[in-house]
Amino acid sequence: MASAQNFRSAFHGFNREDVVRYLEYLNTKHQNQINQLTAEAEELRAQLSQQPAEDSVEALKAQVAQLQEQLAQAQARCQALEAETKASLPAAQAEELDTYRRADRMERMARERSELVYHQASGVLGEATARVDSAAAEITEMADQAMEQITRLQVAVSGSKQALQDAASLMNAIRPNP
Repeated sequence: MASAQNFRSAFHGFNREDVVRYLEYLNTKHQNQINQLTAEAEELRAQLSQQPAEDSVEALKAQVAQLQEQLAQAQARCQALEAETKASLPAAQAEELDTYRRADRMERMARERSELVYHQASGVLGEATARVDSAAAEITEMADQAMEQITRLQVAVSGSKQALQDAASLMNAIRPNP
C-alpha cells in the first residue's frame, strides 16, 4: 500500500490538485504494474509455446532408445575396465572393490526404484483426486436435482392441501343448515 500522503488543507477539506495528482500517481503506478504483469504473462506464454508438444512423443521415444543404447555401451566399457582393473589388483583388493561396486550399484537401483514408485504413486493420487472431484460434482448435481424435485413435491402437496381446504370450505358452505 502506498505510504501516507500529506495533502494541503483547503477550505472544504484537502487541496483538490494534491488529491488529483495523488490519484493520477496511483493510477500510473497500477497501470505500470498491469503492464509489467501482462509482459510477464506474454513471456510465459512464449516459453510455454516453445515447450515440446505432445506430438513429439515419438521423437522423445527415439531419444530414449538412443540414450539406452549409449548406456549399454557405457556399461560394457565399464565392465571391460573392471575386468582390466581386477587383473591388475591383488585378489583381496579386487574382492573389496567388487563389494564396493555391488553396494554402489544396489544403492543406485534402490534410488531408481524409489523414484519410480514415487512417480507411480503420484500418478495414482492424481487419478484418485480427479475421480473424487468428478464424483463430488456428480453428487452435487444429483443433490441439486433431488432438492428441485423435493421443492416441486412440496409445492404440489401445498397445492393439494389448499385444494382440499377449499373443497371442505365449499362443502361447509353448501351444507344445509339444520
